[in-house]
Amino acid sequence: MPIRLLPLAALLLLPLSAAPPRVLAWNNEVAARELALVRGKEQVTLEGLHPSKRSPAIRLRGEGKIFLRALDRSSDENPVVQRECAIGEGLTHPLLILMPDEKDPTGLRIVVFNDDPAGFRWGSYRFLNATPKPLALRLENEAVRLASGWKATDIRLSGKTRGVGAMIAAQDNLKKPLYSAVWEHDPDTRTLCFIVPGTDPRLGPIEIKAVPETRTGFELDQREGRAEAP
Repeated sequence: MPIRLLPLAALLLLPLSAAPPRVLAWNNEVAARELALVRGKEQVTLEGLHPSKRSPAIRLRGEGKIFLRALDRSSDENPVVQRECAIGEGLTHPLLILMPDEKDPTGLRIVVFNDDPAGFRWGSYRFLNATPKPLALRLENEAVRLASGWKATDIRLSGKTRGVGAMIAAQDNLKKPLYSAVWEHDPDTRTLCFIVPGTDPRLGPIEIKAVPETRTGFELDQREGRAEAP
């Protein structure tokens, strides 16, 4: 099975692009924010955000940079609170991940990923280790090391839909699993998996934030699902 390690630099691209982005809220608090994407005079309010589902692609007419505007952070002194979405030129499927960051005036940090299924293929799992320590992962018969620092590792399984065993451990203590479960593999689904520090000691020291997407859902979005500025 092909296993690919992708540096963050290959996923986070900085030049300007006109490609319609999709948006993923990091958690429920971010999803509940009053936010909009803006290009020039066009503005699309971000509605229905969910931490386990990408938004429809958002098409903004016109040219120029795209900004994320915090509609709930304006004041008389600062009526427009926004930051640029740094989307790579030629990036055909940008995914904007909105993460909490109270050091920024918007209260958010934007991480831009290349979400093109030509690279992140159907039947694949893309793992990003958001914990401070390197980890080891076994998924069915595949075993890989997961570096810390948001480096992406792709595993693509072949075969029909079935349950597959998943186990994660610290690289320096492989005999003590930090996480184990049975996942469903579907050759027509790709799953973005963020490994984050656990928030409930009863559930273990790490958690998995899984964001699945089906081939049918993606194709429907590409044909019909784009939100558009009026």
